[in-house]
Amino acid sequence: MYTNPRFGQLGFRHLGHGQLGHKQRGLSFWGFVWGAAFFICVTIILVRSIPPYLNNQKLHNALNALTEERTVMTDSRIQLLRKLKRRLNIDYADDYVDLDSAFTVKTIKGVRHMSINYEVVVPLVANAALLFDFKNEIQVSHNPS
Repeated sequence: MYTNPRFGQLGFRHLGHGQLGHKQRGLSFWGFVWGAAFFICVTIILVRSIPPYLNNQKLHNALNALTEERTVMTDSRIQLLRKLKRRLNIDYADDYVDLDSAFTVKTIKGVRHMSINYEVVVPLVANAALLFDFKNEIQVSHNPS
């Protein structure tokens, strides 16, 4: 067996009383397990969070497009709701939120405020869920013609 006078048997440095000065370098098994579990949890949350934001973007785009209508200042809430539903039907986002209760229209001092406020609950695992609260509001002050 090879013995180095400086490092002892097999190249390990002796610290005295039979203890080796060899420290573990790298990732242990349990460190790997915890790291993988954390990575999987973050990935699940991110993957489940993307669809509500994409659908909210479709609603926001439809609301912006509604402000480009010439009759946006004179149409009633029902007429605006019908136009909004027609645009969302084209984007396949019409069944995502109940627009009858989420869509509001107010006119204050010549400025028309249109908003879509709603919540989305996305289940994760077991009893855990994500809650998203979206508030989209557009203000129109005159006919955009």
